[in-house]
Amino acid sequence: MKVRKFELIRTLTIILLSGVWVVQSNVQAEAGKWYKGDLHTHSDYSDGKCPVDKVIENVESLGFDFFALTDHDTYMKGTPKHWFDPDYHSETMVLLYGIEWTSDLGHANIWASTPFSYDELWKANQKNDAQRAIQAAYEQEALFSINHPAASSWIGSWEYEAYDGIDTIEIWNSLFLLPNFNKWAVHHIWDDLLKSGRRIPAVGGSDTHYLEECRSTLFKHGNPTTWVYAEERTAEGILAGIKSGNVTISYAPVAPRLDFTADADGDGTYETMVGDTISHQPGQEVSFKIQVLSPQRSALTKKGEYFQLDESSIVDEENDARNLYSLLLLFFSLSDEISDSIYGLGIFKNGRIFKVLLLSRRNTITFTDIPESSLPTYYRAELYGTTQTELLLSMLYGMEICLTNPIYFNYN
Repeated sequence: MKVRKFELIRTLTIILLSGVWVVQSNVQAEAGKWYKGDLHTHSDYSDGKCPVDKVIENVESLGFDFFALTDHDTYMKGTPKHWFDPDYHSETMVLLYGIEWTSDLGHANIWASTPFSYDELWKANQKNDAQRAIQAAYEQEALFSINHPAASSWIGSWEYEAYDGIDTIEIWNSLFLLPNFNKWAVHHIWDDLLKSGRRIPAVGGSDTHYLEECRSTLFKHGNPTTWVYAEERTAEGILAGIKSGNVTISYAPVAPRLDFTADADGDGTYETMVGDTISHQPGQEVSFKIQVLSPQRSALTKKGEYFQLDESSIVDEENDARNLYSLLLLFFSLSDEISDSIYGLGIFKNGRIFKVLLLSRRNTITFTDIPESSLPTYYRAELYGTTQTELLLSMLYGMEICLTNPIYFNYN
């Protein structure tokens, strides 16, 4: 249903004045399928300020399903000492064996299910040879992920090419708005790669270094949290889910996350999830569904509740969508009350804003579209609002609540 901008503003005003109804739903996230964790952290084996046992204790308290400690290889002279610390152990989490490949021209995380030889990766580090490092990771059955590709100058952006063989890219590092330029990483670096026909899954990582001192109030484990859909809760299962792009990212472990699916074959079952690639028949219409899931009780939501779209808020025309998108961001930036009553949802098609929706009280968001017949096409979603944090933190976080990997059509 197409809506004029003034009608949408009127709807938004009514919602703000009257409040929003929340519908209780008994539908739960797929049990044992979606797992949450942090893929980028540090200890005192490199430039972190806490020992491994304190790091593990803290992340276990957040209810993580998986975790990776990724200390810098340069601090350890190419020997991953943190892997063999007896405190790198957990009864509640799946632990990955990670390390941050740290060169003058860019950083990358490398993860594996078991310890592996780092010799060739360290040699590649000494020569600033990212392509050789990617090949060495592949030979060790490890994943290679570009870190903070649009980081601020003192952290270091990615200056190498996005070589073939890169498994993932960390588009959300630490707080979304500052100090890193994650918005640029998402909407330019990553989207440009996807539009070129490259299928590179996205992940997040907190890059946490401190559990004490003033910086620990800003940079915390699980900000952001990476959610991975895996067939089994093992290191191998988590890594397979990451490589497949069955991943969404939310700003915190208790923040809402998006479940984005599609019915690609028209049988009424939404069997296609983020990360999946579909061979699409020209002219065939595809149905999509989005749910906003709240994993835990918080100040804003209760377990199992969905905050959904009001149908009259759908905008189909791209120009109107762009204008509404800007208007929505302005509302969020000017009003604290809006965060208690409404979310904004942006749906992107091939890197351009395709639909903008205001989430209020309905249980399911659905829409249809016909992917491009002659070109690879992808759809992804982002959820906007204000974070449930102090004002200063909220400004640094920005308005990004959650984002998804794409659903792909006609990608090789």
